[in-house]
Amino acid sequence: MKAPLKADGNYFDGKNRADFHNVPVFIIQEDNTVIYYSPVFDVSGYGHSEDEAAKSLIVAIQEFLKYTINKKTIELELAKLGWKRAKKKKFVPPAMSDMVKKRDYLSEIINDHNFRKESINVSVPAVA
Repeated sequence: MKAPLKADGNYFDGKNRADFHNVPVFIIQEDNTVIYYSPVFDVSGYGHSEDEAAKSLIVAIQEFLKYTINKKTIELELAKLGWKRAKKKKFVPPAMSDMVKKRDYLSEIINDHNFRKESINVSVPAVA
């Protein structure tokens, strides 16, 4: 049996780079729209196809990361979302059960919608 994927993130301050791996994503179909929702960043993307929705979500997460890196608030914002620092610049997201307790709409997604869960990787490259 395969070991479960564990999300994590690294932020390299000197290089202004962020890498997040195995980010959980809920994929929901509503009418003619596909929604990709990342509970660990509390952002979503959407489109008419899964490809459009996935690209939209990645852009939304990258913009969140770029903005918070630029404002030097990335660690504060990750903490607000429930991320914990594991090592110097390594972060782990909150447990899904903790997020469900704090976000009613996440419980609604799980209880009232057909969805599937996948994982993605997101990076913000070093700024030149």
